[in-house]
Amino acid sequence: MKSTLALEVGDAESLARVGADVAVAGFFRDERPLRGGAGLADWRLCGFLSRLLVAARAQGELGEAVLTTTHGRLRAPRLLLVGLGPRGRYGADAHRAAIERAVDRLLELGAASAAVDLPPLGGSEPAVDAIAEGIVEGACAALDPRTVRFLLRVVATNGTAGRMRAALDRAAVAHPRGATSVRLVRPPTPGAAPSNGHQPRT
Repeated sequence: MKSTLALEVGDAESLARVGADVAVAGFFRDERPLRGGAGLADWRLCGFLSRLLVAARAQGELGEAVLTTTHGRLRAPRLLLVGLGPRGRYGADAHRAAIERAVDRLLELGAASAAVDLPPLGGSEPAVDAIAEGIVEGACAALDPRTVRFLLRVVATNGTAGRMRAALDRAAVAHPRGATSVRLVRPPTPGAAPSNGHQPRT
């Protein structure tokens, strides 16, 4: 049997508002204060992540990971903070590797879904495509040796949901057939039961 990767992009959502088993945010070794999803999570957690940095319990080194509970301040009950190394070296390859490591750790935790908000590579259309390709390739690399179903909810802010959804669709079509089946799914409508990540595309 194959693994199944379901990809979902919500409209105008922040990491704090996306439901999943685990929220995932990335942070750099040389970028303070924290920004993006990590900065939002830090604010929601009343500076807890900043205190970890001050105490040198987290530094943002490449491959570093910190797992904490969110105490209801994010919709996801747990937060996985992943180190991305120096900001200047964060390109498409580093993004793909970060996704692979994050999904691998999530599967080890027994998570079936995650909301991910990693820093952008840039604002141009090719960068959106590179992000989508990194998400698909990185997640599949972690899923291929296993037989599981996994739902990855990609956080897209500032009106980028449509572009990200289209880029993920292109990346899923272009990805070589392997041990993991990839599909896009629709986000649940307000008031509807949460998506299990396996309804058919239309």
